[in-house]
Parts: sequence; structure tokens; C-alpha cells
Amino acid sequence: MPRGQDLLDEAISLISGAGQGALADRLTAQRDKFFFKSLAGVPLANKVKKAGQTLNGDGSTANVDAVESLVSEIEDKADAPGTVLT
Repeated sequence: MPRGQDLLDEAISLISGAGQGALADRLTAQRDKFFFKSLAGVPLANKVKKAGQTLNGDGSTANVDAVESLVSEIEDKADAPGTVLT
């Protein structure tokens, strides 16, 4: 299973390629957190990668909003005190 950081790198590339540099920058800020160096961040990183693939193919407002929602969720979870790393 790929690590969360690897999935985030792919998502960042896709989102940046779709012209959403601000969202890509927000993800880049999360990349080196311990949350993504463990298995805890893999499911969210995978979701944002898939959303990035969709956004890269269709830059509609709905797809941008979906990615932005996931980025916000990642920011909340990666910074949450007491995040359980399993």
C-alpha cells in the first residue's frame, strides 16, 4: 500500500495541473505531517487523489468544491489533537 505522502504528491500534481494552485499549496503544507507518514492518512490521501483526477478532467465548480472540501477535512484531521495513528 502506498504511503499517504506518495498519494498526496500525485494529488498535488493533478490539482496543480488543473489550475488550482492554491488548493495544491494547501495540500503541500500537510504533506510532511506525521499523519501522512503513517497509515492513518492513506484513506484521505487516496480520496483527494481520486478527486484530483476528476478535477483534472473536468474543472467544474462542483469538482473544485469537492476537492476543497477534502482539503479542509485533511487540514482538520492532520492537525487534530489526539489523532490516533494506527
